[in-house]
Amino acid sequence: MLKHRGFLFGLGVGIIAGALLFQLMLLGEESKRSLQQPGSGGFAARTYTQAEVDALLKAERVTAEMDSVTETAGAVSPSAKPSASEPEAEAVRQEQKQKQHIIRIEAGYDLTRTSELLAEHRVITDKSEFVERMNKSKKLVRAGYFRFYEGMTAGEAIKIVTSQPLTKAEAEELAYGASAFSQ
Repeated sequence: MLKHRGFLFGLGVGIIAGALLFQLMLLGEESKRSLQQPGSGGFAARTYTQAEVDALLKAERVTAEMDSVTETAGAVSPSAKPSASEPEAEAVRQEQKQKQHIIRIEAGYDLTRTSELLAEHRVITDKSEFVERMNKSKKLVRAGYFRFYEGMTAGEAIKIVTSQPLTKAEAEELAYGASAFSQ
């Protein structure tokens, strides 16, 4: 029995390594499944269209920007009339609201599908430049929720899709506003 000590040691290490790899595979499948299932974060399952998400984001930005504009106007010049600059501030807020998108990149999307998705939402203008720069950077597109703005450069979009995605809760909070979660 002691003659086969190296064989038995290798067999034991192989079994342990196999079990660890199996557990890692199961964990990966479970996380992929949780990303694909709607409402898996403990929230009510509901599917929203992109127009609904944009409208909810717009409403959230308007309220946040109105608060910041009011604070800024009061701090800069208390004697200035806030109603005179309010229409301009509202126009800027409306323009900014239309430019932000929360986009979910599904697991398994390749560069072509990701570039098409970003182009559909007018985040990037040149799909081929995005694909070329992603290939040169040798980075992978991460699956999850991301915040994009219309008219971004390919470099900015690459930085976002290769970074840590938003959690589902963060994406829903941005989409529905903090007031929906304050209860």
